[in-house]
Amino acid sequence: MNAEKKLISVISDPMPRSPRQVNSLFTADSEILKSSKGFLLFSVDDYSEEDHFRTDDPYTLGWNLAVATISDVFASGGLVSYYSHSMSVNNKDWDENYLNLFSKGIADVLNSIGAFFLGGDFGFSEKWHYTGIALGKSIRALTRIGAKEGDTIFMTGSAGAGNIEAALQLFNPGNETIKIKFTPRHEEAKLIARYAGCCIDSSDGVAVTLNILSELNSTGYRVETIKIYPAAGEIAAQLQVPVELLLLGECGEYELIFTVNKHKKEEFLEEAEMLGLDFTAIGEITAPGERTIKAGNSLIDLNEFNIRGRDFKTEQEYISELIKYLKYHGTFKDN
Repeated sequence: MNAEKKLISVISDPMPRSPRQVNSLFTADSEILKSSKGFLLFSVDDYSEEDHFRTDDPYTLGWNLAVATISDVFASGGLVSYYSHSMSVNNKDWDENYLNLFSKGIADVLNSIGAFFLGGDFGFSEKWHYTGIALGKSIRALTRIGAKEGDTIFMTGSAGAGNIEAALQLFNPGNETIKIKFTPRHEEAKLIARYAGCCIDSSDGVAVTLNILSELNSTGYRVETIKIYPAAGEIAAQLQVPVELLLLGECGEYELIFTVNKHKKEEFLEEAEMLGLDFTAIGEITAPGERTIKAGNSLIDLNEFNIRGRDFKTEQEYISELIKYLKYHGTFKDN
């Protein structure tokens, strides 16, 4: 158990829990409560400089923080009804114009999904700090548990966008033309809620996300077809790191990763096409013992992958450990 997960357990263990709560610790993206008409969903997420969102464009920052917050409700089979936040900012950098554009980004996400803002809290601090809260509802309690051997693994969007955002924030390789804007997957969530065996968002990056599903469901996985964000190759080349590193890093892209039973797969894909929704079948749930991702010219064995950023003192130490893991657990071929 990594340090962060252990501390969460220490905090949560003595807390009283409602008998109406469906999920246990770590088993769902949202907290799920049984109600008379289905399920109520609650999610809270905290963001700061350590999450490596770029702050040069306040509109995009607000948009991305809102999408990151609401993705947990989508991953739990629901839609967002209400949104709230608490924020502390440096008033020298976050002036009235900055805050106006930042709030417009959040508002545009909420308008696009039909959710309402309830209010929140505001204060000043030396460094910016943002907490987003999403309230939603669903007719089904979709958790991270339910994957079975032979299920197809699907993913919305492409992988690596979050780690590219982090790389641009950390190292600024000089390409200001790349704008990372996450996509709210509310339309996809409606269909996923009807067909998925389990679901999780990729907020921790693809590798960590898949390993979480594998551990919770006592299964393995084989990923062979995964879309990587179009700018990945360019950024990796500028930073002189393997492009596969963008699959291992923990700054996720807030896409949805879910499983569908093989007997429902064709029906799911037919309905997705009819609705104009795009999903990628990235792999398959396997028996325990196999955890592999094929990406580009490499095959990465993730059975021993347990590298978490908060276990390191600096980003450089973390990245070095990821590169080392690829060296010893990835089979690379020349083009």
